[in-house]
Amino acid sequence: MEKIYIAPQVLVNPTKANRICLPPSMGEGYIKSIPLKSGMQLIIMDYTPECPVTLEYVPPFAPIGFGFRLSGCSQVYSSGQKKGKDIGPGHAGFNCFKDLVDLTETVDMERVVHISILMDLKRFYAFSEGETKGLPSQLENLPNRAFCHKGQITPAMRATIFHIFNCPYQGWAKTFFLESKALELIAHKIEQIEYVDNQKPGTGHLPAPDLNRIREAAHLLAGDLETSPDLNQLARSVGMCRSKLHRCFRIVYGVTPFEYLRNRRLETAMDFLMDGQMNVTQAAYAVGYSSPSYFTKAFKKYFGCLPSENFY
Repeated sequence: MEKIYIAPQVLVNPTKANRICLPPSMGEGYIKSIPLKSGMQLIIMDYTPECPVTLEYVPPFAPIGFGFRLSGCSQVYSSGQKKGKDIGPGHAGFNCFKDLVDLTETVDMERVVHISILMDLKRFYAFSEGETKGLPSQLENLPNRAFCHKGQITPAMRATIFHIFNCPYQGWAKTFFLESKALELIAHKIEQIEYVDNQKPGTGHLPAPDLNRIREAAHLLAGDLETSPDLNQLARSVGMCRSKLHRCFRIVYGVTPFEYLRNRRLETAMDFLMDGQMNVTQAAYAVGYSSPSYFTKAFKKYFGCLPSENFY
C-alpha cells in the first residue's frame, strides 16, 4: 500500500503553506497544510487515489482537531484502538486526544475532499480568555479526558467550506480570509455540539410511538424528493393529525416538515453538482423544483453561493 507522510506545519515551514501533490503513480490532487496567524493549522485535501493509500501523520500531534469531509471514505487508526474510526461524506467531527502516539488513515479509491483545523488546548481556550462557562458542557473539561463528537455537515458549514476552497484573495488578504473562515467553521461545529447538548432531553418528551411516527415522516419526506407528499398526506400516512405532526416534528428535528424537505432537496442538489453528475437545471428537476430560477434563488439563500459556481 502506498504511503503519504503528513508532518506538523511547524516541522515543515512555519512561514508558508506546504503542498503535497500526489505522484501520477498514486493518483491526482493535493494535500495542503497552511499555518494560520493564530497558531492553528489548516489542512485542505482534494485528491483521488488510483490505488490504496495510507496517510501517516508524523508527531507531535495537536490535541484539538476539527474535521469536515465533503466526499470520500477512510478509516483512521491510533494506538490502543481495536478498530478504526470510519469517516465518510458529510462527516463533521471534533476530537480531543491529549496523549496521541501515532495516527494513520487508510483511504479508499475515490475522491477525498476534506478540511481539518488543528490547534493545541491552550489556543483553544484562549479564544474564551480562559473561561469555560460559555462552552458546551461537553467541552468544559477537555484537559482531563479524551472526547469525540460526530455530526453531519450543516448548510452553514458547507457554505464556509465552499469559500475556503474558492478563496478569491492573494497575499495578506488571503491569510486573513482563511483565518476568518477557519474560525467560522469552528464556531459552526461548537454551535452544533451545543445544540445537541441542549436537545438531549428533547425527544424524551415524546412518547415512543410518536417519536417513531415522526422518524417515519422524515423517512417519507426524504425518500422521494421529486414527488414528496404534502403535509396532509404525510399526516395521514403516519397516523397523526396535521397540527400534532407539525409540532412534534419541530421537537425532534428543530424545523418544520416543509423546512426539512427543502433542506434535504437543496443538500442533495449540492451533492449532485459537486459530483459533476448534473448541471443546475438537471439538479433542480431531480430534487423536485419545477423552476430552475426559483431553485437558484433558494440555493443562494440556503448556501450563500450560486449553484452555477465551481465548488472546489
